[in-house]
Amino acid sequence: MLAGRNGNLDLHTCTSVVGYCMLPVVILAALSLFLPQGGAVRFAVSAVFVLWATRVSTNLMVSLADGGEEHRGLIAYACFLIYTLFSLLVIF
Repeated sequence: MLAGRNGNLDLHTCTSVVGYCMLPVVILAALSLFLPQGGAVRFAVSAVFVLWATRVSTNLMVSLADGGEEHRGLIAYACFLIYTLFSLLVIF
């Protein structure tokens, strides 16, 4: 759906963008070593990093896709779910 009629957004590009924007989650993994276990601070910090990764990934996908601006919410939701999943793996 995001590829549009021209098909300029393929699977390789999508996975590259999602993987490249995983950097904030990697930084969260390194930072979580120094945060207290199971506290509200850990969840708040992880929420900030997930929102950072989601914002960057969404902006890159919108700029790459032809009709990306009208699907910004859909792209952001999918990216948010991916980065939330990986951050949950990090903080637990």
